[in-house]
Amino acid sequence: MRNRKDSDMGDVGIIKKIDDIPALKDKLVGAFDAKANDHKAISRYSLLLAAHVLDLTGVQRDNAIEECFAVSEKWQEGKVKFQEARNVAFKLHRLAREEADPVKVKVLRLMGQVAATPHVKRHALIASDYAIKIINLLHPKNFDEVRKEREVQLALMESA
Repeated sequence: MRNRKDSDMGDVGIIKKIDDIPALKDKLVGAFDAKANDHKAISRYSLLLAAHVLDLTGVQRDNAIEECFAVSEKWQEGKVKFQEARNVAFKLHRLAREEADPVKVKVLRLMGQVAATPHVKRHALIASDYAIKIINLLHPKNFDEVRKEREVQLALMESA
């Protein structure tokens, strides 16, 4: 397995204060690195992850979340430039700052990362960590749930 410093992530910490399983996170980073030359595949992964997290949390697709999906799909089709995706990401992060429900805050942050993936593909990995933060909120200190989530992420990355 490659060291994280050798990956597209460099030595950047994705999200601090996360209860995770480092070996599975490293495996996801390795799967990401294997697809790193296919920006559209990474974007597809982020959309699959977003749909999974909405199902997991029961958070409904409002207009802002729909906009996240739409701009990412349009970017994959070459119909919008990444700047439009960045603008949607900024909007989602602003909405997250205004949200009171801690789970929805993390969902909106995750959606912001998904929307930013067309701009910089490593945002898909940051979205993956937000999914783990959501698991940490829903199931505190439950590493079985963390393991399940990372395994789902690996399967989604492989299918993208």
